[in-house]
Amino acid sequence: MSQPPPRARKPRGITLGRVLGARVVLMPSTIVMALILAAFYGTGEDGFSRQGFSIGLAVAILLFVSVFLHELAHTAAARAFGREVQEIVLTFFGGHTQFRSSDPRPLEIGVIAAAGPVTNAVVGAGAMAAAGAFDGMTGRIMSYAGLLNLILAAFNALPGSPLDGGRVVNAIVWGVSGDRWKGHRWAANGGRIVAVAVIVLAVGVPLLTGSGVDIVAAIWAMFLFSVIWPAASAELRAATVLGRREKVTALSLAAPAVGVPFDATVAQAREVAARSGAREVVVLTADGQAAGHFPVALTEAVPEEARATTTLMSVTMPVVRGASIPASATGEGLVEAVVPWFGRTDVLVVTDDDGLPVGVAKLEEIREALS
Repeated sequence: MSQPPPRARKPRGITLGRVLGARVVLMPSTIVMALILAAFYGTGEDGFSRQGFSIGLAVAILLFVSVFLHELAHTAAARAFGREVQEIVLTFFGGHTQFRSSDPRPLEIGVIAAAGPVTNAVVGAGAMAAAGAFDGMTGRIMSYAGLLNLILAAFNALPGSPLDGGRVVNAIVWGVSGDRWKGHRWAANGGRIVAVAVIVLAVGVPLLTGSGVDIVAAIWAMFLFSVIWPAASAELRAATVLGRREKVTALSLAAPAVGVPFDATVAQAREVAARSGAREVVVLTADGQAAGHFPVALTEAVPEEARATTTLMSVTMPVVRGASIPASATGEGLVEAVVPWFGRTDVLVVTDDDGLPVGVAKLEEIREALS
C-alpha cells in the first residue's frame, strides 16, 4: 500500500532549480566552506596569494560539481526504477538524495547506491586522462577534478553504512540471505569498522611508526568518525529491533481462542472451546462482531449444575468494537495495526483471513514484544 505524501514543510537551503523532477537544494554552509577552502589555498608562507585563492576556489567548485554529479547519478538510477525523487541536498562535505523507498528491493537498492561512486570513478578517470592534454592552470585544475572524483568514488565505496558501499553490502547480503535486516546489520557493522579504521590510519599508524601525526588529517579523521560511527550505530540498533519484529506475528502473541454466539450458554461455550483447544472464548454479536471475551478457566467458577442455563454475561469481559488485528500481521504491519488501540483497550481479538476469531492478545504483551 502506498504511503501518503509527507506534510509540506518549510523549504530549507537555497533552491537552485529542479533536475529529473527533484528539487536541488544548496545548503548555505557550502558557500562558507568554499570560501574557507579558497582562503586556505590562498594563504601560504609568503602571505596571501591571489593565484592560490583562485585555485582553492576552483577546487571548492569542482568538489561541489563532483558531489552534484554523484547525487544526480543516484537520482537517475532511482528514476529508472520508477522511484519518485523529492530532493537533492548538496553540502560541502557531501549530499543526499531523498526518494520514496516504500517496498524496496535488494537489486534496486544496490544499483541506486552504486550509481554515485561509479559515476565519480568514470568522471575522475576521464578528467585525469584529459589533464595531460592541457598545459598550465587548465591542466592543473583538470588533475584536481580527476583526483577529487576518484577520492569521492573510493571513499563512498567503502563497505559500511552510511556510505554507498554499505548500502551495496546491505543489498548483497539481503539478496543472498533473504533477510533484509541482516543486510542492514552487516552494513552497520561495516560502517563501525570503517569509522575505527579512519582513526587508526590517521592517528594510530603515525604514532606507532613514529612518523608524527598530521594535524589536518587527524581533524578530518575525527570529523569522519563523528559522522560515520553514530549513523552506523543507529542503523545497527534499528535493524536489531526491526529484525526481531519481523519474527513476531499477532497469532504468536495471542492465546488460542474461538468465537461463540452471544446467546450461547456457559456449557455450550466450554464444549466449543474444548473441541478447538481454545483457552479464550470470544463472544460474538448477531452481526459476527466481537463484543467480549473470557478465559475458559474463568467458567470453572460457575457451578457445574448451573452451566447449562447460565448465559455468558456472567463471565464476559467487554471488548471495544472493532478492536481486532489479522493473525498474519507482523513487523511494521503489526505495529501499524496495534498503535491506534493503545489507551483504548487492553486486549485485541486476533482474526483469520475470514475474519473469524482465532486468538486474544494482550496489548501490553504485544508492546513488550515489539519494543
